[in-house]
Amino acid sequence: MDEPKQEMTAVGECPEVSPAPPAQKPRYRNVKRLLIAGKLLVSVSLLLYVLHKIQPGNLVQSLAGIEPKYMLAGGLIFLTSNIMGSYLWGLLLKSQGLRIPFYRVWSFYFVGLFFNNFLPANIGGDIVRIYDASKYCKDTSSVFVATFMDRVIGVLAISFLAVVASVYCLDHFRIFLIYLTVVLGFFGTLFVVFSILDRRILAFFEKPFKLVKAFDLERRVEKLFDQLHSYRQKLPLLFTVILIAVGIQILRVYVHYLVARSLGISISPSYFFLFVPVLAVLTALPISINGLGVREGAGVVLFGLAGVPGHDAFSIEFITYLVSVVISLTGGVIFLSRAPMELLRRRNSRAGSPSRAVGETDWRK
Repeated sequence: MDEPKQEMTAVGECPEVSPAPPAQKPRYRNVKRLLIAGKLLVSVSLLLYVLHKIQPGNLVQSLAGIEPKYMLAGGLIFLTSNIMGSYLWGLLLKSQGLRIPFYRVWSFYFVGLFFNNFLPANIGGDIVRIYDASKYCKDTSSVFVATFMDRVIGVLAISFLAVVASVYCLDHFRIFLIYLTVVLGFFGTLFVVFSILDRRILAFFEKPFKLVKAFDLERRVEKLFDQLHSYRQKLPLLFTVILIAVGIQILRVYVHYLVARSLGISISPSYFFLFVPVLAVLTALPISINGLGVREGAGVVLFGLAGVPGHDAFSIEFITYLVSVVISLTGGVIFLSRAPMELLRRRNSRAGSPSRAVGETDWRK
């Protein structure tokens, strides 16, 4: 067991090696399986219920008329948005003192995207990319802070777009209520950002943790909040990543619009800027498998307010999800390629060949 630790330090990875996690207790595994089964049941039940309501025949007719050029454009735009997303995350990592080559950040980001779509937990992708990037630092908190800021800024950007762009579709009371929800979400996220920039507010949130003396929690939380507050001295960077995030969210909302056009559905883009943020919040709730069923059911309800038939609304959200899954397969290929590369590196190491033969040193330049 000592040999791998020495090897990790030699190639520049995190010198603080955590002990191997204890084996999961059977009871915990059973609870976890029950939760996954419950989420699967919710997803399947909602999908079947919505399909029954919209009549499968109408759905098949809607899917038969897809125009490939719009689908291809949607896929390319979604791919571009995620390349931009990996660049934004890289800027935030760099602001925490982490020097990771962009192509490595890009690979970590896409692997995280893959796990977001294929793990039952909705935040599984964030955990995976935090784990990957943590190999380049002395503590995980720096990566956690950068990833947390990535999420917060993304929510701020899409809620801002919803507030600004969707004013033009407030044509009746029910849509106004949805708009009001988005406005509250925007100001809630804005409060989080201002809290990060004001150490006095962060100090208020520290107080409950000071009561817990175990596990050195007080010091860890104080350090984490100090790292968050460091963005107060990086306002130009913060404004830059917010602008990039706005561009990313415009592209991702536009993917929904292009999918709708591929189905022959033509409605104002402002509806998408209002509905997509609401759908993002609903699908993030840990009640289903990656939002399946919830996304489609909520899409039928929301786009129905704009006069879109149920089968078309279902198709918009389901196909948009499939587009994201197809693009995320890039991360799956990267992840699966790691095992052969690691095996080759170990064989070269045992034979006395330098690790540089497979470019490991270059990963950490």
